[in-house]
Amino acid sequence: MKKTTIFLPMATLLTFTLTLGCSRPDAEGPAIDELFGVFEVLDSLELTNLSPDFSIGETVGFSCEFSKPVDWTLSIVGMETGSTKTLQGFSRELLPEQEVWFGNCDDVPFFGAEPCQVVLSIEGEGQELTADLVVEGTKVYDGIEVASFDDGIPSGALVWHQDGGNMTFELAQDEALQGGQYFKMGGRVNWDWSLGYIDIPLDMSAVGVGPDDFYLNLGVLGGLNGEFATDQYVNILLSESEAPFDDNPSNNASDIFGGDMEVYKYQIRPVDWEGWRFFDISYSDFEVKSEGGNNLREPSQIRGIRLGLQACPFNSGNCPDNGNIAARADLDYVTFTEGIPLLEQE
Repeated sequence: MKKTTIFLPMATLLTFTLTLGCSRPDAEGPAIDELFGVFEVLDSLELTNLSPDFSIGETVGFSCEFSKPVDWTLSIVGMETGSTKTLQGFSRELLPEQEVWFGNCDDVPFFGAEPCQVVLSIEGEGQELTADLVVEGTKVYDGIEVASFDDGIPSGALVWHQDGGNMTFELAQDEALQGGQYFKMGGRVNWDWSLGYIDIPLDMSAVGVGPDDFYLNLGVLGGLNGEFATDQYVNILLSESEAPFDDNPSNNASDIFGGDMEVYKYQIRPVDWEGWRFFDISYSDFEVKSEGGNNLREPSQIRGIRLGLQACPFNSGNCPDNGNIAARADLDYVTFTEGIPLLEQE
């Protein structure tokens, strides 16, 4: 077979090669001269709502425009509660339909009906823009309330504690996380790990999500005069037992957490901080305590919760410093949520 050879002119070949070698995708992101240009505020910080009532679904949008893209941080701080909410981004403008505050917070304490300061900080430019607003109504979080304690001990709940020293398994009003009351758990018991607990009946039959998307949310208050009992912790049990909640009225405790029941546990351990902390715990993170059922962790089958305080006993020989220290871990705003943790709600 006769071979045919095709000769291209050198200039044509060179042009073809350079075209292939210099092919580049379209540029992504801002141009270099834009990134390193002079920074200016073209439109100052503005708010869409200066007196939001989050209780009826109102929101606050934020707008601002710069001469170039920058890293920015927008912080809202409650002037009375100290609560904070932070928004961050990298852009040359804030758009009110994108940068929105729904009344939620980064962490507890929750915002109250209070004046707030808004601060927009520009990284590397040494400039801050400020504004003020007043919260007229606080955000209402979606969830299944277990106990806010504002109306007292939940209906049907049972409280038990040891006959130790300085026992405080009762309602208190001095340091509530939300509302006017919380549940105070504390005392000194030198002969046993368990100081006491509150058992609350539940009916989760309407829950439609699995354990990965079902969260227990609660605030825990630690610290008492700067002292902490060794290995003090909150012990949480969830029962899926079908037994009667209070089958034996003489023991002042629920009967659905026994060793032959389907019970799951989680421990917030140790409680070694001062002030309130807020926790969200997926049901899938609970461990099997007793194998009285199918061990599948079905949220819709939960029939009761036990919230208890435990600490290393002095008489065990392991915790000599606990002889004169009262354990403490208080509770407030105990709520289940479906889909996402409570503080992530918009």
